[in-house]
Amino acid sequence: MPTLKPPPDQLDGAGVLLWAYSPDQPFFIMNDSHGAPHQAIHGFVVCRYEAENIFYRFSCDLGWNVVNDMDYASLEEAVNSAHGLSGQALTWYQK
Repeated sequence: MPTLKPPPDQLDGAGVLLWAYSPDQPFFIMNDSHGAPHQAIHGFVVCRYEAENIFYRFSCDLGWNVVNDMDYASLEEAVNSAHGLSGQALTWYQK
């Protein structure tokens, strides 16, 4: 069984609150601007920048590099957005 690799405490300057990771199979493959498969997404992170009330869902590659982000008004919305993207069940961990 592959080992879980936690993200750093911050990504792009935002504090990590929750994370989900799939080292063996990506949650989904992100397409490029032409619609061709481009980037495997192995991690989701819900973050928040200090002094902001907005939550961000980051989609990350295998090494926790941020590939895409979206902002949400609540933690629940950010988590639910990841569930809508993933082709598999997500297990969330607190940082």
